[in-house]
Amino acid sequence: MSKVINCECGLVIQAQSDDALVEATMNHVEQDHPELVGKISREDILNWAEEAS
Repeated sequence: MSKVINCECGLVIQAQSDDALVEATMNHVEQDHPELVGKISREDILNWAEEAS
């Protein structure tokens, strides 16, 4: 089942696995939210995720 995160900046991140979702989200944070690097954990990201419809 696909999971999705709707970032507050408007970007929608969707992936087929937890690992892919975490990787894509971390890449987004590094590029667009550098002030959050090192402050967000894998667990945070997975808690934000929702099942894609």
